[in-house]
Amino acid sequence: MFAPPAFNPTNGAMVGVAKPIIINFARPIANRPMAEQAIHISSVPPVPGKFYWMSDSQVRWRPIDFWPANTIVNIDAGGTKSNFRTGDSLVATADDKTHQMTIVRNGKVERTFPVSMGKPDGKHETKNGTYYVLEKFADMIMDSSTYGVPVNSPEGYRLNVQDAVRIDNSGIFVHSAPWSVADQGKRNVSHGCINLSPANAQWFYDNFGSGDPVVIKNSVGTYTQPDGAQDWQI
Repeated sequence: MFAPPAFNPTNGAMVGVAKPIIINFARPIANRPMAEQAIHISSVPPVPGKFYWMSDSQVRWRPIDFWPANTIVNIDAGGTKSNFRTGDSLVATADDKTHQMTIVRNGKVERTFPVSMGKPDGKHETKNGTYYVLEKFADMIMDSSTYGVPVNSPEGYRLNVQDAVRIDNSGIFVHSAPWSVADQGKRNVSHGCINLSPANAQWFYDNFGSGDPVVIKNSVGTYTQPDGAQDWQI
């Protein structure tokens, strides 16, 4: 019915509990319902979920709620098979009301970090929603010109940033911000990113990996940007 598709997570991977299943087809799919019927997703323990399409050549499936810790997931897409598993249930919740990030592992609070998020100017607020880790950089240059704000303008910047963990495709990272330590836990001063102290950012970087969820609450607006990582708002 369709050529063997490619899967993300890859076969044998271990991922976080918010990781969706991404199925990329070699060619556009004309009959979406038929394609869905040819895809079988099962898990131990069993988990209810749903399909949703990002394009004619990509369908995704995610559980209705986060995967349980240590779930084994099997995929059979028209005879092409793959499997992956989840590790610990590691969930970070950043509360804009308290300016704290609470990290819960398998139901128990493990860390609480002061944070500073997007400043309240109508443009930079870190929006409410469920995000998840996409990729990580031990060291990176953050440059406002990459999203159209010149470096030499009032809101422009070009910074070398450590322990940067990407949680959407619109420029939001959890990262080390030694310059805002005095604001962390008190007020929001960033351009949208979640600022942590260097030590806390290193812990976050070392512990959080692909598919681990980061939930933002009590902020302004909702993360609905169609940037390819808005799965939990779909």
